[in-house]
Amino acid sequence: MKLALKCANPAEWLALRAGLVPEPAAEAWGGMALSGVVVAAVRSGVTARLAGGQATAPKIAADLGLDPLPTRLLLDCLRSAGYVTERSGRYRLTRRGRRWLDPASRLSVAAYVEGAGDYWSWWAGLSDTMRTGTSSGSHEAGPADPYWQRYMAGQRELARLSATEITKKLPMPRRPRALLDLGGGHGWYSASLCRRYPGLTATVLDLPGSAAVGREIIAEADLSDRVLFRDGDVTTADLGGGYDAVLCFNLIHHLAPAQAAVLLRRIRAALKPGGTLAILDVFAEPGRRASAHADMLALFVYLSSGARVHTPGELDGWLRDAGFGSRREIPMLRMPGLSLRVAA
Repeated sequence: MKLALKCANPAEWLALRAGLVPEPAAEAWGGMALSGVVVAAVRSGVTARLAGGQATAPKIAADLGLDPLPTRLLLDCLRSAGYVTERSGRYRLTRRGRRWLDPASRLSVAAYVEGAGDYWSWWAGLSDTMRTGTSSGSHEAGPADPYWQRYMAGQRELARLSATEITKKLPMPRRPRALLDLGGGHGWYSASLCRRYPGLTATVLDLPGSAAVGREIIAEADLSDRVLFRDGDVTTADLGGGYDAVLCFNLIHHLAPAQAAVLLRRIRAALKPGGTLAILDVFAEPGRRASAHADMLALFVYLSSGARVHTPGELDGWLRDAGFGSRREIPMLRMPGLSLRVAA
């Protein structure tokens, strides 16, 4: 997946090809502006209001307690971005806008977009990070910090998009009974597997802030009796044992190489013979054609926790040293930039 300027007509395409467009200026300004528009549209309630029916800008502003002029300007930007249409002064969500930004849509990523506003300060401080080497320390937020609610709500939405595919493709032992979900936060992957395997019970081990939100999510799904939560740091907490499968999703990139190697050895000891370890993460791919999405994720990982993405070769070595025999990658359609790897 690439991030690039999109031309609106042949003249713009020719100008871009001829090197007449100052691309860095357009990217620096346009990316920031579009992010601001989409995040503000969700945070202000504009997209949720439009999901309830079309309306004029003054009506939307009155319903939400907003100023009419910037509300109209934002709506016009959403129209330019393809999220709304306008006719005779009345705005409504497009099919694309309703698909992704209507909170009632099963494909909605509105909560993720709302939470993405938390990342602006991280990117704004990138030049300082380059000088000092410090990260945002987001995972050090206190358990009661509202950040966890926004973060987990968004991560649950992304998990909801991919959970069905992962559940179908993930090889599990016959009639699994016990699952350990490390850093599983929202618990949605565990919930999906429990729905697929009637006799399965899952334990989600995560930091207190994540686990607290996860309990709420799973309670709403009426699965609290089968998806349980433990507060703890996966690098130090007792993992227990006797598991048929262990999930390690979007976690390895937060760990230093030595931490990852130790954790995988502990996971191996916690699994039953023949048990399955599933790792979903972003990996560095030296020698392969550059992917803007993967490169941005790698930098985002550092901004988030001061860690780095690892290579498939590093992971393979850690798995081998931990005693895992078979190791393979399962292609994923729903998660560009992420890789699902399974070991037993």
